[in-house]
Amino acid sequence: MGTLIQKKISISPEQKQFLENCKQWGFSDQSGIVREALSRFIKELKIKRRKSLMAQKAQELLPDYTQNKELTAFTDIDAEDFL
Repeated sequence: MGTLIQKKISISPEQKQFLENCKQWGFSDQSGIVREALSRFIKELKIKRRKSLMAQKAQELLPDYTQNKELTAFTDIDAEDFL
């Protein structure tokens, strides 16, 4: 896991109660739940950022693919089965 750094955070009473039941969720300590939640959140944000960037790049390339005959030469057969 690497080096861990302690941070002081403020949470709601409901979140506190949830963390106090950490063993019920399969975690050995409360910090484990917070680390797992942060890891999942970071992963989700990275995926959203990557999808957003891909959509942006696709929009930027759209004029090329609608106007450049070399890039659209095979669009007439897009719906055809190859087998």
